[in-house]
Amino acid sequence: VGDVLSHHQGAAAAASAPAIPAPASAAPTAAPAASAPAPTASAAKGAGGMPVAPVQYRTPKGYEHLEDRVPLRGMRRAISNQMQASHLYTVRTLTVDEVNLTKLVEFRARVKDDAAAAGVKLSYLPFIFRAVAAALRKYPSLNTSFDEATQEIVQKRYYNIGMAVATDAGLTVPVIRDVNHKSLFELAREVTDIAGRAQAGKLQADELAGSTFSVTNIGSIGALFSFPIINVPDAAILGVHSIVKRPIVDEYDNIVVAHMMYLSLSFDHRLVDGAEAARFCREVIRLLENPDRLLLEAL
Repeated sequence: VGDVLSHHQGAAAAASAPAIPAPASAAPTAAPAASAPAPTASAAKGAGGMPVAPVQYRTPKGYEHLEDRVPLRGMRRAISNQMQASHLYTVRTLTVDEVNLTKLVEFRARVKDDAAAAGVKLSYLPFIFRAVAAALRKYPSLNTSFDEATQEIVQKRYYNIGMAVATDAGLTVPVIRDVNHKSLFELAREVTDIAGRAQAGKLQADELAGSTFSVTNIGSIGALFSFPIINVPDAAILGVHSIVKRPIVDEYDNIVVAHMMYLSLSFDHRLVDGAEAARFCREVIRLLENPDRLLLEAL
């Protein structure tokens, strides 16, 4: 997404979809340094390029005393502008898949004490970040942006992923930079640090800009799956959801209980073909379902 906070306080932060900081059972989006300017309502264009008239709300007669009006400003205005930019400047398409996290749940349980001894709170988010970075390297169209001004596709060879954090002031999206160069424990420390400072309102402007891909966590509040809003000018955003135990049929035709999670990938169809989006999801799934490969394969 574009620099959400640049309109409010000279900073950059992007809003993609409702998201919560990553809990221990699900995972959690990011903001690029430069984006298409967030349009105002008067600048919006409809079919045929005709201006779209602003919608004026009228209070029903007799209910005036039961309404309050609050100016749209600050963080909420920035988020509103970003949502409108995403709607106007992307061709948003959705693909949904599911992943069996049973092996990952077991692996995390085995190393959780080691992580704690090293002073690390190990959620599922670092695993997801590593899987996403590896998949982006294999399917680079999802790690691009479209420069509206020059009509050029920007292909990126770095992997900066954001984490949406819901705060009292609104949604902030700090960026985890160079994910492909960091270990699980390094990512876990950074996630904990950034989430804490986001909640306290202590993030720096440069920590809220420069994403190449977004990840948003809807699962911590119980959503089955979602249609995340793309963080312009990113090409795509991955929504991760609740990890739920449910019955599945294994490779031997036995009904077993597994830890399952839905993935929702929103992508800009101008930049990403549907087949590549589906293959990207399958690569993320392959790595998350096999934690040993996630740790051993180079990013």
